Formats: sequence, C-alpha cells, structure tokens
Amino acid sequence: MCPTGALSPKTEFDMRAAGTWDESRQTETATVCAYCGVGCTLTVHVQDNEIVKVTSPHDNPVTHGNLCIKGRFGYQHVQNRG
Repeated sequence: MCPTGALSPKTEFDMRAAGTWDESRQTETATVCAYCGVGCTLTVHVQDNEIVKVTSPHDNPVTHGNLCIKGRFGYQHVQNRG
C-alpha cells in the first residue's frame, strides 16, 4: 500500500484528470477473485457500465483491504453482459 497515494488505478487517474470521476454515480458489487485458490473478496466499482476500480473490504480477515496485483488490476478481461 502506498502511503502517499502515488500508486492508483490508471482509470481513476485519467477520469479525475478529465473531470468525469464521480463516486456518487458508482455502484459497488461484491464478488470473489478467481485468479488463485485463496478466494479473496473483491468489491467491483462500476461507473457508466465500466469497471473503474477494484478494492477489498478492510474488515476481510484474509486481505485486510489489500489485494495482489492480479486481483486489483486484472479486471480488463471481465465482459459486460448487459
């Protein structure tokens, strides 16, 4: 975890720069990471039908709010089936 906030998702950085980042318009969906057998709990943040970031609950006994690089940034393979 970066104490200065310098490491952040590129999507969030780009949207903030463009003025389109709006957490009030984002929905959150709880799911489970499928990369390995640990089964970390993920919270997928969606804005305008696009995943904008992935987090993990701080009270999760396994992740304590942290995710590996695949869990946090490997969501580009997810398809929108809507």
